[in-house]
Amino acid sequence: MKNSIDYIKTVQNVKRFFEEFQYLVFLLGPRNKIKLNSEGIIEEKLVTDDSSYLTAIGKLVQLYTEILNTMKSLHRFILIKCYIDKQKDIATMMELPYEIAQFKRIKKQAVLSLAEDLEIIVEKNYF
Repeated sequence: MKNSIDYIKTVQNVKRFFEEFQYLVFLLGPRNKIKLNSEGIIEEKLVTDDSSYLTAIGKLVQLYTEILNTMKSLHRFILIKCYIDKQKDIATMMELPYEIAQFKRIKKQAVLSLAEDLEIIVEKNYF
């Protein structure tokens, strides 16, 4: 199955997911940011009025946060650093005890894991 995945298009979908997630968090309050706490979990301390969590946007932000927080912590760390903080791979890699090839493999696993959870994997088109 792994050979049937169009990784580049799947990465584009993951990037779009994070852009949408950031936008939804912003809509809940312009001072809100997606960040990891000291345990590597995405904080849900968003600056909102209490009623905004009852909205569709609030529920979607909660769902996305739950999906990300159930991932392996290393995968979540890499994805947040790369797609939310817009950190270069080399800078993220320097924070971790991995060589470049190992880091790239782990990042690919993280992308595919999230894409699978969100059902946004793109299959190769052989026609």
